[in-house]
Amino acid sequence: MTLLGRKPVFIVVVAVLFTTLFSFFNLNSYCIILLLACRLFLDGPVTALKTAFNNKFFLAYFAFCLIETAGLLHTHNFATGANAVAKDATLTVIAFAFCAGPFANESEYRRLITVYSLLVFSASFYCLVMAFRLYLLRRDPSVFFYHPLTVPISQNAVFYSVYVLFALQFLLFSKGALQIDFLSAKVRKWCRIFLIVFFMLMIVLLSSKLILIIALLMLVSFFFHYSWANKRALVLAGSAGLCLVIGLTFTDNPVRERFAKMADGDAVATPQGEYNPGTSFSALQLRALEWRFAVQILRQRDAWLFGVSPGDSQDLLDGKYIAANMYIGNPADGPHRKIRGFIGYNFHNQFIETLVRSGIIGLISLLVIFFLLAGMAWQWKTKEAFFTVMTLVAFFIPQSPLTMQHGVFLFCFFPLLLLYSPKGSAVPSH
Repeated sequence: MTLLGRKPVFIVVVAVLFTTLFSFFNLNSYCIILLLACRLFLDGPVTALKTAFNNKFFLAYFAFCLIETAGLLHTHNFATGANAVAKDATLTVIAFAFCAGPFANESEYRRLITVYSLLVFSASFYCLVMAFRLYLLRRDPSVFFYHPLTVPISQNAVFYSVYVLFALQFLLFSKGALQIDFLSAKVRKWCRIFLIVFFMLMIVLLSSKLILIIALLMLVSFFFHYSWANKRALVLAGSAGLCLVIGLTFTDNPVRERFAKMADGDAVATPQGEYNPGTSFSALQLRALEWRFAVQILRQRDAWLFGVSPGDSQDLLDGKYIAANMYIGNPADGPHRKIRGFIGYNFHNQFIETLVRSGIIGLISLLVIFFLLAGMAWQWKTKEAFFTVMTLVAFFIPQSPLTMQHGVFLFCFFPLLLLYSPKGSAVPSH
């Protein structure tokens, strides 16, 4: 019997998803621990451990976490390092739940993604309701866009847009029909269409440039695959997509502003490499500077092989911001001041973040995970697998998801869930 086939475990998994989407992190930790306990004791701890350590996916995630943990041996900030390792431990626990035995069959997979889609809809609808209430008070339409929209669920808008994107792709491809038995097939079909449109509009409102582009590519792929024989449907879909792009491009709206700000900055350093605290950095300028700081840190610490540790990497980057005279708020207000400027900004690239934290060894372990996921996508031959892996690779370039609990969960749960998704022409063994 699969793990998800047990009703109490299914409820635990749903609780994990619910607490993740609504950012109830303390409760989320207990739910994940409970999921681990279910895997250990329902199938037997010895059997579960043997099965997991014979699974290449689990070993890859476990090795990555182990290498990050080793940084505690040479960190100068043990508390921060331990907190980072605690986040990484989620990778191991989730991977263990998926890899220590059969997790789900095809029917259970479809039931889970149905519940997940409804949870994402509930969280998104709640955000829209709260934004509308705020709009009635302020008459400010910006509450419907980007970070202000996800404040009610304490989510980063960019990270949350990936959760919405994964719900969208589950509904678009393969056997994505909603598994709600008490509804007729016709009602389920229209519910599916409604959710696809709703999630696409949510992605527009969340205003993540990268995720918006991936979503458009996903829609193009879907319509070419399913509507090629129906020229009328293809033309209508293409026209709707073109109108959306034209509308976002040639009207004043927050989405257009987000794209315009990518290169809109006035950052010019002095010969000493310093900036004026009032300097405005574009997204591209800031990332280029942070990546240059990463190289400087690794050179100065001679830490290319093992990194500077997860506990020290952010402290060293903050030191670079301070040395470059970038805006850091008012230091006289103390280290725990509310306005901290660039203090706390990570490297905005998970590959570079991992390189600084754990060196070349850590980076290799991260790349091994992606290599295995890419191999899985190649074997599964489904668009879900392709877009999931492609999204994560692309997402790791302008962001550092593994510095946040939301990103850690994204990196582990959804790729491994695909191991139990409907497959394409090739059927590999787990």
